[in-house]
Amino acid sequence: MSKYPTQTQPGEMQPYGALPAPYLTPDLLALITTGTVYSLAVVYFNGMPVPGGLAPYMLTPHLRHGDVEGILPASAATEVMQMSAHTGTHIDALCHIGEHQDADGNPDPTGQGRARIYDGDQPIPADEQVNEHGQQHMSIAQMPPILTRGVLVDVAGNKGVDVLPDAYEITAEDIESAITAQGTEIQPGTAVLVRTGFYQHLRDGNPAYRDAIAGLRLDAAKFLRARGMILAGADNMTVEAMPPTAHSVHRYLLTHNGVSHLENLYLEELASKQVYEFLLIVTPLRLQGATGSWVHPIALA
Repeated sequence: MSKYPTQTQPGEMQPYGALPAPYLTPDLLALITTGTVYSLAVVYFNGMPVPGGLAPYMLTPHLRHGDVEGILPASAATEVMQMSAHTGTHIDALCHIGEHQDADGNPDPTGQGRARIYDGDQPIPADEQVNEHGQQHMSIAQMPPILTRGVLVDVAGNKGVDVLPDAYEITAEDIESAITAQGTEIQPGTAVLVRTGFYQHLRDGNPAYRDAIAGLRLDAAKFLRARGMILAGADNMTVEAMPPTAHSVHRYLLTHNGVSHLENLYLEELASKQVYEFLLIVTPLRLQGATGSWVHPIALA
């Protein structure tokens, strides 16, 4: 393997699972009516909640102004950061979640079956796709920049609450009710961003943000995928409801349908201004071998 992979040239970017190769079309440009740019990223801070088992986020000053003398009369300051790729606002690569399957290709809850990851119509063995350099199949380095129609589905707002109840499972009926009330249509090629209100738990330090997550139930994910969703996102840590922890939505969307997840989004401003349709831009870092990437998504409306 080359120490430095060949750089992608303009026009050479390939589709990635359900995501098409990026292209700015007149239809996408038409989504921008006021020119307003909305940040959809949360602020990273020491002590922010991360999924169980992952390294905590830590930022420590490394060099202070005045420590480096060789650049006088200039001064400089730097820091050291530690975090998992699945910290704060980030996107999942398709190699992030797999599924243990038995010999017939059925989910194996015993964990004895071989773990498999996305590869089009038929998941492939995960243990054959990793080496000392990380994931070699569908890593985040293969994901192109994302330019697509985005839709906010404000489930919490439609229910008249600031935040959904702890561990609430959003159903297909909840999604349908919200998009009907908003006058929103889920079209093929749409990124769907679901507001649960759980950002407020992140802001306030409520442990429910990690331990009792309101999010999509499997039937809701299937409802959205059937209508053409190519990217799922939410203002929570997992997109789907947890517990339970079997990752049924992750397995359905990532492992079987090639639909990536945007997690820990900031959707409060879009919701407060009732901006339900926009041009979504997401630019993953090209981290060779990684299972995800920190991102700063923006919505242009």
